[in-house]
Amino acid sequence: MQSLRRIVKALHDYSTAVEQKIGLTGPQLWALWELSRAGTLSLKALSARMHLDPSTVTGVVDRLQKRDLLVRVPDPEDRRRVILSLTAAGADLLKAAPHPAQGQLLHALHAMPLAEVEGLNRALKQVASLMEVDATQVRFFFSEE
Repeated sequence: MQSLRRIVKALHDYSTAVEQKIGLTGPQLWALWELSRAGTLSLKALSARMHLDPSTVTGVVDRLQKRDLLVRVPDPEDRRRVILSLTAAGADLLKAAPHPAQGQLLHALHAMPLAEVEGLNRALKQVASLMEVDATQVRFFFSEE
């Protein structure tokens, strides 16, 4: 329990500090970070990189677009798809921004052997099931998005 508390507290403290410093929520910073790494992404691809449902990412993208930090452009090959990319303002903001907290967590998980990550996943799913919260819809860490 202490380790879980430490992880959650560290993520919360870091997310709060980042939001106060640059005015972006954790999901907003992570979305910009992923776009910066990829150059352009569809909404579906961005959602997959963030391990979030596209409906959650749509709200994040809406808020970033309103702040002129990213743009949506119709895909020239498939007009049903939208391609996302950073604006100059979004790229500039990222230059002064720290890494997103979620990236730290994912980096740590990627550094672990796959078998241990799979075991951790199974154990956490079992805890959620025993608590009868496994079907609960969740939002991003410490965010209203």
